Amino acid sequence: MPDTRSQRNDASGNYARFVGLGVTLMLIFGLPTVIGFFLDRLAGTLPLFLLIGLAAGFVGGMFYVYRALQKLGG
Repeated sequence: MPDTRSQRNDASGNYARFVGLGVTLMLIFGLPTVIGFFLDRLAGTLPLFLLIGLAAGFVGGMFYVYRALQKLGG
């Protein structure tokens, strides 16, 4: 009979890894965008810093995904 406990441990480890990846990506995308929004409100230049923050978050998120995929692939 196969050992189902090891399968359960692997599944929960993968679940935690994917949740961690999602939370990290949310912070990488969201934090610069929110900071840019508040800088725009202070400076009165509404979409300028918001778009800069969004672009910085996108570049940072793609770099993070690239590095995570590099670790998986060897």
